Amino acid sequence: MKRLLPVLALALITAEIYAQVGLQGIYIEKFYESVEADRKSSEYSGGLESGSITYRIYADLEPGYRFQAAFGSPDHALEITSTANFFNHGDAGTTHPNILPEKALRKDIAMLDSWLSVGAAAENHMAIPRRYDDEIADEQIRYQSGFLLNTTKESPWTLATRDGMKRRERLPFPTFYMVDSALQVLGSTTKGKRIYIDNGAWACMGKGSVGVDSTAENHVLIAQLTTAGDLDLRLNIMIGTPDGKSIQYVCANPQDREVLHPGLICHVDRSTEKKRKKK
Repeated sequence: MKRLLPVLALALITAEIYAQVGLQGIYIEKFYESVEADRKSSEYSGGLESGSITYRIYADLEPGYRFQAAFGSPDHALEITSTANFFNHGDAGTTHPNILPEKALRKDIAMLDSWLSVGAAAENHMAIPRRYDDEIADEQIRYQSGFLLNTTKESPWTLATRDGMKRRERLPFPTFYMVDSALQVLGSTTKGKRIYIDNGAWACMGKGSVGVDSTAENHVLIAQLTTAGDLDLRLNIMIGTPDGKSIQYVCANPQDREVLHPGLICHVDRSTEKKRKKK
């Protein structure tokens, strides 16, 4: 990150050469698969393409490690692309979920909006993979009747039963550096298929953030993306170690003290998923 941003580069002064520890990989959760009933309020929610799937992208960390930043630099850009547009909710849409009001979650399919994160899933709520969530309902959240009812083999619960969120009084808040053009793709009234960062980052300042399940699996949500197309990720991640140092993992072309992590390049083939359903 030598040319990225001074404020983030300072965290790397104490970095050392590590083996691939701390960051186990990227966990892509198939959070929700939309059905026709979810598109019935498009005049308010915006154009949700038929067959859209909402993916949650987690940094899968070992216990004791913290997510500090997702970044792109001139030597290795961060790129998230789809073959179809990302869905942005026309009313409740936002660029990061910390400012998604809790009351807005009651609006049709607001839960499926696309955004970037450092652990949060909405106002007052941290994200947790649905398979690790419990079925204890949050009495302060009521989802609008008739929406978000689909279940799949991977997620055999409705979102009203397991919504992948845990109430927390304090949330890690994202700081964005030089990513204005990337964030425009996630605006409530915009359409786009590509998030590209070659000199910027979204970060959790201070020590960084941990997942709800930090003493066990430690998944930190870094993005939610809804699309009807294939999804490709090329990510670079900086994490904090239990002893207060930092490791900078890159998807390709490591420089200086950076560490190559092949698991930061991911592909989700939507057509393959369709073929599996037909079998």
